[in-house]
Amino acid sequence: MDEASSKFVDRLVMEKLLEEKLRKVRHHPEGGLDDPDSLRDALADVQSRPLPETVQTDDGFRFASPFPSGHPLNDFCEVVVHRSEAPRGAIVFLHGLFEESRGIYDFLFRNLQKAGFDIYQSTLPYHYSRKPTESLFGGEYFWSANFLRTSAAFRQAVCELHLLERIVAERTRRTPLVCGFSMGGCVSLLLAGLREDLHGVFAINPASTLSGIVWDSPLCSTIKADFLAAGRTADELRNAFSRFEPAGIERPALATERIHLCYGVYDQVTSLEQYESFARSWNLANTTALKAGHMNTLRAPRLAGDIAGFHDSVHRLRAESLP
Repeated sequence: MDEASSKFVDRLVMEKLLEEKLRKVRHHPEGGLDDPDSLRDALADVQSRPLPETVQTDDGFRFASPFPSGHPLNDFCEVVVHRSEAPRGAIVFLHGLFEESRGIYDFLFRNLQKAGFDIYQSTLPYHYSRKPTESLFGGEYFWSANFLRTSAAFRQAVCELHLLERIVAERTRRTPLVCGFSMGGCVSLLLAGLREDLHGVFAINPASTLSGIVWDSPLCSTIKADFLAAGRTADELRNAFSRFEPAGIERPALATERIHLCYGVYDQVTSLEQYESFARSWNLANTTALKAGHMNTLRAPRLAGDIAGFHDSVHRLRAESLP
């Protein structure tokens, strides 16, 4: 799609989300913005535990979250598995925010399956089958002005992605590539910031500066209004979100040659400036700028090939580093 069409699609999707979902709810930073729980400590805690048992489902499996939220439906991580006829690799994939249908990834996943990859699609807290009955829509309790709940949801998401990566590695005897789109890309980058032993991370249109998303993205206008109504300032949000956003990590644990940032230059949800600034801050050499918006990046014909090529390049890097 061209620039005008890409921007139009992004604005249409954002307005639909605002009109049908986000303008219908209000949340407040109850308990303030001071979360004493460290994401790094939470991950270290989970790494010290045995892998959780998995339960087979019709389209994959699920496992118990290492950090229960108090919402029973949210406390199991659902994994949807897409098999390749001739697998040569595995990808752990995490979706984006406020989604209604996993079908938006069909085009990308079909091409990845043709390229020889099994895909294990994880589920963000409070989305899809994890949406509490009292929540109006999927993701409402994941991302809102209720800062402490949002912070806890990010701990869940990062630690569950870590566990799924380990589960897949154990099952397949292959170290999977971690891949995420939008908010899933943000969580994937957080894992790269904290773990040095991943195969690699491919982040598509990721949110890297969460306070910037709240303050500047049209999609988050109602969340910003909720923070403002509670008397919170931009500086307070920058300090608070820096504890669990990729931009708050000065130097990633994972070698930067094993991190790839892919973004749409016409993106209306996350700004081009944020993508470029983040790439500079982490000194990322592997970047791809696609002529696409936030949403239609997933339809870019080259995207699956770029992911497969990056997986293979990291495989070669790892092989060369062996004694």
